[in-house]
Amino acid sequence: MVPEIATILRRIPREDCFPGPDEVEKRLAALVARNPGLARRQRVGSSRQGEPIHLVSIGSGQRDALVFAGPHPNEPVGFLTVSYLAELLSNDNELRDQLGYTWHFIGCVDPDGARLNESWFSGPLTRRNYARWHYRPPFHEQVEWTFPRNGDWSHPSMPETRALADVIDTVRPDLMCSLHNAEFGGVYYYVSEERPGMAEALADLSCHTGIPVHTGDPDIPGARRSGPGVFVVPPADVIAQAMAEEGEEGVVVGASSVHYAGRHGTYSLIIEVPMWSDPRSGEDTDCGQRRAEMLRDTATMLGDISPRVGAFIDPALGALCVPDSPFVRSLNDLRRTTAGLSAAYRNQAERAGEVGATVAERFAACQTAHTLRLRTCGTALRLVEGELAVGNHSPAIRTARGALNDVFDSWADEADADAKGTPVPLPRLAGAQLGAVLTAASS
Repeated sequence: MVPEIATILRRIPREDCFPGPDEVEKRLAALVARNPGLARRQRVGSSRQGEPIHLVSIGSGQRDALVFAGPHPNEPVGFLTVSYLAELLSNDNELRDQLGYTWHFIGCVDPDGARLNESWFSGPLTRRNYARWHYRPPFHEQVEWTFPRNGDWSHPSMPETRALADVIDTVRPDLMCSLHNAEFGGVYYYVSEERPGMAEALADLSCHTGIPVHTGDPDIPGARRSGPGVFVVPPADVIAQAMAEEGEEGVVVGASSVHYAGRHGTYSLIIEVPMWSDPRSGEDTDCGQRRAEMLRDTATMLGDISPRVGAFIDPALGALCVPDSPFVRSLNDLRRTTAGLSAAYRNQAERAGEVGATVAERFAACQTAHTLRLRTCGTALRLVEGELAVGNHSPAIRTARGALNDVFDSWADEADADAKGTPVPLPRLAGAQLGAVLTAASS
């Protein structure tokens, strides 16, 4: 039996900032040193820049569980969760024996990307500061979404993805949990398959954490709702087809870790918790607006992002000293993504008919637009500030920085006016992820 979530939350120490990849590795290495014979640590790969990636294993149960953090490096809640869960399982012999797993942890699967986010990990943990200093890799550089769709590794792949794939093939986990977090809204989950009672059990966790359940639409195209805030991940080809049908052909996405682990019969759980919550995420009442109108409004906001940012960044691109920086690649991907999503929302609006939208649906759509506005403009600012840092003070770069600062501040003010949001305490976020892992492990 899994302990009460309230008990789990009380065991989690208070922290007010996120650990970086070095601190996560330090915590896990210290745990192994304190628990010889129970815990083991091995290097399983390297990042593109040569950072070691380690696997920590605890216990000797008959089943295997794999938990990894940082598949998207701008989502650091999992860094806390891995540390806390590994400590819990190494200290609580009864719980470990009841669950019956050997536990395997990767503390940070994309250390290179995580380092580009460390400037906001220490706070202040506001939506504005996060968006201003975050880094989100383009789709084709995301560990979570760069597994081969057809299982063919003949094309170049990122070493981080290969390292995770090798661990999956070696461990052949019965349970795999990928730790994610969203910026805004409610908690939600993706599962590889439906299991009796799982959707209800996951939804019930919200009663203990105080984080509302997201009852809006899934952000993976083609995903099927299993219960409140719980969605089934469709096959990779279905995702690609759904994106193409909605007009998102320009967004290149591979298969996910969920698809890859499926070859071993793994039950996979993706856990998404919000750094800022809002009760509208779970409000299923009618918002007074037709769904078609809501989708068109969102499409307009999304479609404006690339032209607005491009008006100021495009004149500076010819003056770059580093024309292929991570921020250049990320910005290009964000501009393609927002244009593709705008087309997708317009296509959905054409089929929506006269049905009304719920408060949760309108809130989720609007926050998607606000989030992508801030991500795109924040990334453009980091791009030009990187140029300034290496001594490129050309007029085009300086002009772009000033104009983009104004756009960012305007969009951030609009986002705050629409939904200021309540910051969720970090121990509660980690507790929500930890509780979901233990719920899945006890099923």
